[in-house]
Amino acid sequence: MLNLRSSCKFLRTFCVLLAAWMAMEISCLAQAQPAEENAAFDPSYFDTKLFFALGMIESGNNDRGIGRAGEVSRFQIHPAVWRLYSNSRDYRNPEVSLPVARQHWNYLTNYFRGKARREPAPFDMYVLWNTNFGYYARKGFDPARLPAIVRDRAQRFVNLVNR
Repeated sequence: MLNLRSSCKFLRTFCVLLAAWMAMEISCLAQAQPAEENAAFDPSYFDTKLFFALGMIESGNNDRGIGRAGEVSRFQIHPAVWRLYSNSRDYRNPEVSLPVARQHWNYLTNYFRGKARREPAPFDMYVLWNTNFGYYARKGFDPARLPAIVRDRAQRFVNLVNR
């Protein structure tokens, strides 16, 4: 008899790993393009600003931060999500937490693209990051349908990214 629970867990883990691998491949392809094509946009600069802003709004970039629901690291990642990307329990180490955050960010980006059929803005990504999985989709990916507190927090994130 097939154990559906373990099969679903395996399939979900496989899909997450596949999405992370695809995101890394796309990133490598973008970096392999000639410098002239990338001159207007430096993804590593944006990446640095984005994750600095994420850590800042989530925990004040406190590597020892622990959230009310048990979220860990400066990026406030739930341990169950963390385990999808890393076997390490070194939550306080930014050299471990940043790659975990990037992988989950890439997963959420691909989820948004698939469901919303558009590229996510930083506002969209922060809502995805900071709400339960599927919440924003149930709101039709429409910021106007979000509670004011969620919109305000997402806007603060956008402001930090754009500083």
